[in-house]
Amino acid sequence: MPRPWRIRYAGAKYHVTSRGNGRAEVFTGAADYERFLEQLDHAVEEDRVILYAYVLMPNHYHLFLETPRGNLTRFMQRLNTAYSMYFRYKKQRPGHCFQGRYGAKLVDGDEYLVRLTRYIHLNPVKVKRYAAATREEKTTALDGWKWSSYRGYAGLGPAEDRVNYRWLPLMGRPTTHGNRAAYRTYVEGLLQETDEVLKEADGRSRYALGDEAFQEEAEQTLQDQMQDTYFAEDVIPAKRRSVGVDDVEEAVAKAYGLGREDLHSRRRHAAEAKGVALELCCRLTDTTQRALSLRFGYGHESSVGKQRHAIAKRLAEDKGLQRRFNRLFSSF
Repeated sequence: MPRPWRIRYAGAKYHVTSRGNGRAEVFTGAADYERFLEQLDHAVEEDRVILYAYVLMPNHYHLFLETPRGNLTRFMQRLNTAYSMYFRYKKQRPGHCFQGRYGAKLVDGDEYLVRLTRYIHLNPVKVKRYAAATREEKTTALDGWKWSSYRGYAGLGPAEDRVNYRWLPLMGRPTTHGNRAAYRTYVEGLLQETDEVLKEADGRSRYALGDEAFQEEAEQTLQDQMQDTYFAEDVIPAKRRSVGVDDVEEAVAKAYGLGREDLHSRRRHAAEAKGVALELCCRLTDTTQRALSLRFGYGHESSVGKQRHAIAKRLAEDKGLQRRFNRLFSSF
């Protein structure tokens, strides 16, 4: 099979999959799963990737993520290379750990984003072992699978720092607790069935998952690029541009009716705008958290992490803030 093409740009969201070479196991026990998650955390932090959902299975894994820097290739190289080195050393097994190039489909549209998280989280019970299992047996197995973001989504365990729950409010409940309960019901509703809407959309395009207009746009972008080169490569739409901290500050200050100097202050009336600007800078720019901590007057980079955690919690609970943030994010 030819090397798959990629569409890559800042803010792109992907469903990423990677399988063991020859479908062999790449996780043989708790130590392997834990090591992969440690390396996933490191790669997410280093490359400023936003992780929305994940599941680790014995011979493959799924990630749903966003790349504010448009750096999917670098992120995946970092992650798979680090784990492959560990696995080969531990097992004293020569050759490749993962099979070929990872799969990565662009994803768009709230409906498909939520369906995708459900598909990812249902992986542990969508295997031959549970083909004839009862609904109760599948529920028990799903609830008990530790190597997934499902428990945090469904309220069966604490929220994970590595996961961004931005899409959970799409469940439409007024509280986080209610959204988690609704999400669990949403997932369990498909324990015995197949998501035909997602399956049909997935089959329409090799490169993108979403409505037909989004998929057609992605396919056209690739077709245009294919006419210019013989070899498969990442496609970076020319309309996308790099984003700087000045760009973010200007946009946020204008949206909130503030001056840019307010974003560097400790004034209470500018606190929300400052948090939004910080989060956008972390997602969209190449500036380090250390540099941002100095620019926004936090004093130490550890404070940036605390502020991001606080704004993430507010984004999950405040729909008005979600709308303002998403409008700003989309403007870049």
